[in-house]
Amino acid sequence: MQTTTTLRSEIEKGIAALGMNFSSFGELSGINRGIFSAILNGNPPKPISLNQMEAITRAFGKPAGWMFDLYIEECFYDGKPNRRRVEPFLIRCAELGLTDCIREVLNRLLEDLKHVSMIFDIGETLFTSGKKQESLIFYECVVENEKYNHAERLAVSYYRIFRAALGEDNEKNLRAAMRFEPFCGKLPDHHRLDGLLHLTHTYYSLGRWTETEIYADELHSFSQTVYQLEKQRMKNRSKYTPLPTERPLVVYYGQGFLMKEAVLVEHYQKLEEAKIYNQGYTDLSWFEGLNEKGHKEVEKFKIYASANAMNIEILKGNTNILPSFIDFLDSHPSERLPSLLIILQSANKYNFKINEVLFHFHDFLKEYEDVKTQYNKRSSLNWYVNICFELATYYLNSRDFSFAINSALRSLEMAIIINNKDMFMKCVPFFEEFRNKASEEQKNKYENLVRSVYQNA
Repeated sequence: MQTTTTLRSEIEKGIAALGMNFSSFGELSGINRGIFSAILNGNPPKPISLNQMEAITRAFGKPAGWMFDLYIEECFYDGKPNRRRVEPFLIRCAELGLTDCIREVLNRLLEDLKHVSMIFDIGETLFTSGKKQESLIFYECVVENEKYNHAERLAVSYYRIFRAALGEDNEKNLRAAMRFEPFCGKLPDHHRLDGLLHLTHTYYSLGRWTETEIYADELHSFSQTVYQLEKQRMKNRSKYTPLPTERPLVVYYGQGFLMKEAVLVEHYQKLEEAKIYNQGYTDLSWFEGLNEKGHKEVEKFKIYASANAMNIEILKGNTNILPSFIDFLDSHPSERLPSLLIILQSANKYNFKINEVLFHFHDFLKEYEDVKTQYNKRSSLNWYVNICFELATYYLNSRDFSFAINSALRSLEMAIIINNKDMFMKCVPFFEEFRNKASEEQKNKYENLVRSVYQNA
């Protein structure tokens, strides 16, 4: 009990420094005098709750987390962990970033692996309240110490780690996806749908077409299976509760069609086959069980389907639809980025001019930071990197070397920021091939960008 005594000694010193007694300090801290006396003078002393510890801290004017390293003993009063104190204490430590305290408590808890379930529950509490990064230390602990490979909480922990890891860095996203993959199929249905959706989008944003197709197919198949099961459950309306997915069920169903279409269009160029999948999500108003959010998602899918149908026509070289397509993109800003990439790719393939299109969307492309998109940021950044490179190719075909090199440099700069190695390997040889056309300013920028890569490696 040495540490516990030290904590109480510090509290007593603090009270004396304030020139107070138990009664006056109890009034200041909001803790009943009798309880306060039992905490400091009881035999044995009454354990201190976290709320009481934080009330004492505030009364002393100390920063949050004061004496938390000493408070750890309160969590293991009589040598056993007390969940009513351990759980809120660990959550508070996570909020304050006190990882040393967390690790100390976890190490003591793991002396008995039955406490892995409590550690998982703490991770869930943090994650579901929006504290994804703070939850990671608990999920990693579960992953390292779960005894049963088929335990649901193990799969969920890998899923949560994957979700929390996703960001702007392509390489980190790839490692996170590969780590999570083996556990996606072991998740309960609602998490599995979310996991498949995020895996598909992650691999799509990375341009990893084999993996994108695998998970697009699985999302397409599994979402339809779940929908049929849900329809059966809906028949008993008095007992029916919707599957607790993050998004309405219609999202996963529609995305199954949409992502398969994306693979067929962008990787295989199977445009006629892609039209079949496009029709699969053009009008999902028939989908059973739609609530207000579901109906809004159905309207979004109509927009996606219209944009992608026009994308297919553009990729076939049909330039007649460009005027109506521009009008559509003016009305639906969220579709501009992926559609402008398609327009540029088609222009470069069929060698038709789109100067008017580029002029029309000049401000949009110039100040990309101001773009407001409904797509996730990972996809947006990778689309933008590709747009810049396609612009470089377009201007090169027009013999406008200055604009071509500037666009290639912008693509290179963004590729470095998001760690897109594939685009980096396209931009470097592009510049080297046309180095003799570059100005001194462009050469300096290129050399500084390349230098930043090996300096930060």
